[in-house]
Amino acid sequence: MRRRLFLAAAAAMPLAARAEAYPAKPVRVILPGPAGGLIDIGGRAVSDVMQRELGQSWLIDPRPGANGIMAAQMMLGTPPDGHTLYLTVSGHVVLGLLMKAPFDVMADFKPIAMLGVSSGLVCVPPSSPARTVAEFVSLARANPGKLNYLNPGNGTGAHLIPEQLKIKYGLDVASISYKGLPAGVQDLLGGRLDLGVISTSLAASHVKAGRLKAIALVGLKRHDDLPDVPTMTEQGVGDLEVQSALPLLGQKDLPDPIVERLNKAVAAALADGETRKRLLGAYIEPQPMSPGELGDFMQREHERLGALIRRLGITADGIG
Repeated sequence: MRRRLFLAAAAAMPLAARAEAYPAKPVRVILPGPAGGLIDIGGRAVSDVMQRELGQSWLIDPRPGANGIMAAQMMLGTPPDGHTLYLTVSGHVVLGLLMKAPFDVMADFKPIAMLGVSSGLVCVPPSSPARTVAEFVSLARANPGKLNYLNPGNGTGAHLIPEQLKIKYGLDVASISYKGLPAGVQDLLGGRLDLGVISTSLAASHVKAGRLKAIALVGLKRHDDLPDVPTMTEQGVGDLEVQSALPLLGQKDLPDPIVERLNKAVAAALADGETRKRLLGAYIEPQPMSPGELGDFMQREHERLGALIRRLGITADGIG
């Protein structure tokens, strides 16, 4: 018995030592989005405090393409020692339902921390009579088959929110597909689209200038610079929200002490005044979570959005 206990303790020592010494070199954070994009902005906003808390550089490494599969594989292919992490968006939890992925989006990743939740604006052209979600529903009911919405990619929040509106209220509104938001926003600005769910960072300037009308905010609370735009929850349709969150993940075998060290560092960053200013300036609401809370959030979204995707028969390329 003593020999078995000794061997078990000896086997555990390297893992404990690694966790105690962590980090021993710069921490590389791989992103599935481009430089200058939402994930990149979030990752860089916390970098100063993360470097101070960890005592090592916080290196942001954008690897866009293949709907996040390439970036996730790159992280999973590194040792689970906390020196290579994955900062992504909450849509990660349904990636395996939209396309064939060489990994399990839930089982192969360990939740570490949440950076925040980015908001979006449900927008219509200025000429639209709709001023609220309820008024858009009434407009769509009065014009079956005549209205459309901007779909920048199947399975995105901008796609799933209008589809949930259609299901909840029995609407006949057409999905118009675009390769990303920018091209679709131009058609919304031109009045060729009737509805679009757009990231606040992209839509805010158009709303302030009167080029778009925001009828709802998809997010945790109203923004100070858009005080007249009520949230979806305030309008009684919070159950249709698809939050654009920024979770920090590691490999499934990442030791818990390292997870806790990273979580505390992120919490310190989100409590820092300058970091909060950077995040809020990009319309990212800081949202600290424990690893367990983040795991629960991801599981709920995996089940909720997964059920919707299966119901609609959505794939990355189309419906049905």
